[in-house]
Amino acid sequence: MKLLQQISLFTLLTSMLACSGPQTTETTEAPEAKCSYTFNEGSVNVKWTAFKTTEKIGVSGTFDTISVTGIQSANSAIELFSNAGFSIPVSSVNSNNPDRDKKILASFFGSMLETTTLSGKVVGITDNDCSVVINMNGVSDTCIFNLTHSDSAISLVSSIELGNWNALASADSLNQICFDLHKGADGVSKLWPDVKLEITAGITETCD
Repeated sequence: MKLLQQISLFTLLTSMLACSGPQTTETTEAPEAKCSYTFNEGSVNVKWTAFKTTEKIGVSGTFDTISVTGIQSANSAIELFSNAGFSIPVSSVNSNNPDRDKKILASFFGSMLETTTLSGKVVGITDNDCSVVINMNGVSDTCIFNLTHSDSAISLVSSIELGNWNALASADSLNQICFDLHKGADGVSKLWPDVKLEITAGITETCD
């Protein structure tokens, strides 16, 4: 009788286990880190490259003073610069050649209207490009920059056509002052109407 009871109990337990389904172990995923981005004050660098001679030889420089506005902490590097504005006194131009800088100030910027300062504002930005309104020579026009970014920096690259800011006469004025210096092997003096711009800014990523 006792053996029969044990067999019945074993059968009952086996049946219960069979009906309970597969045993699973629940895992709890760690919450995704939340990150914010801030702008590194004083990290902006604006490099310009103008081109001389028919061989289109580049002459580069920067601006020593750049003021940036409209940047607040954001959830992405792109959002960080969505309302950015800038102001650059042209007197801070630096081509590593003081004599050249004087000529750029006097004959190029000095022949423009209302251009003691270059200014502008971001009016559109995506992961791949950035639209910036640039104010120069009394004209406001939009320039499209190619954009790349990482967790530590954002980079913009574009080329502006001086004619879009009615600045071809200013380029001609500078070319006349630098006439011989802008001659190539063919003896032709030329200053090209396009200027390459490369802008970089440092950012800091902070994650919880």
